[in-house]
Amino acid sequence: MSSTVLILTEDGDTQARHVARALAERGAEALVLDPGWFPETARLSVALDPSGSATRLLLTDDRRVDLDRITSVWFRRPAPPQGEPAEEGPTQQNGFASDVWDTLDCLAVPATRAVIGRAQRKLYQLSAAGRLGFELPSTLISTDHDELLDFYLAHQGQIVTQVLNRPWAITERNPQEEATALTDPKGTGPFPLVAQAQVLRRLALRVIVAGPRVFAAEIHSPESARRLREHTLPEDVGMRCLGLMHHLGLSFGTIDLTLTPEGHYVFQEVNPGGGFLLIEEVTGMPVTEALCDLLLPSSPGG
Repeated sequence: MSSTVLILTEDGDTQARHVARALAERGAEALVLDPGWFPETARLSVALDPSGSATRLLLTDDRRVDLDRITSVWFRRPAPPQGEPAEEGPTQQNGFASDVWDTLDCLAVPATRAVIGRAQRKLYQLSAAGRLGFELPSTLISTDHDELLDFYLAHQGQIVTQVLNRPWAITERNPQEEATALTDPKGTGPFPLVAQAQVLRRLALRVIVAGPRVFAAEIHSPESARRLREHTLPEDVGMRCLGLMHHLGLSFGTIDLTLTPEGHYVFQEVNPGGGFLLIEEVTGMPVTEALCDLLLPSSPGG
């Protein structure tokens, strides 16, 4: 029986479409689905018999998909369902769809949604990375403005800030904006806020982990994404990356590191839905092949 892979992602995700084509080239069927289509252009239906055995169907205007035939699911970047106009509609739609995804009896990449949700928590990531031997920036996560201001002053203003659990961007930050946010109690924005001491950077690195395989790329300029090249990680850093992903329960994702002028590899964050397509296109590293191996574990080389 051929494999069927369900890819849950936001509409227009070129990375997901790229992987779907690669899966098709291997003879697998790939179904790319945006949960935001529910219930307008896609519907879900689940029937339970007296023994509790379930039949799960995905219904569109032109397709009827037996979700129990799915052999693996890639939780790429699924958006919540659109829901009904009523206030409780989106919550109900999201809850039902979540039940369906969470009860699929198949391989989940990079993990189940519950594991992904835990792995995305900033404090959990930092604690795990530190215990595994990664160097971390000095960090404060707080809902208290005075604590944040003290942290800002203690580091002579050389910090970066982020609202908790929002992805970091590899960009240059304006120190004046940091100062305005922390010295004005009304300017700090939503809480909790993550403040980290600024780390001198020789290179920004994106490490892509796919099962047992590790790919690393240098980002030489945040202003030009195409200034990328392959990077050879020291063996101990590569093993630490694998260990962190294993600890978080993830089989796939990206790890952002900073390489300092002194040669230290400083941990920034893990992103289970991090991008890799541009890196693969520029460097030629076979990330898609490794990801397909994860999604098709019975295939040759998987």
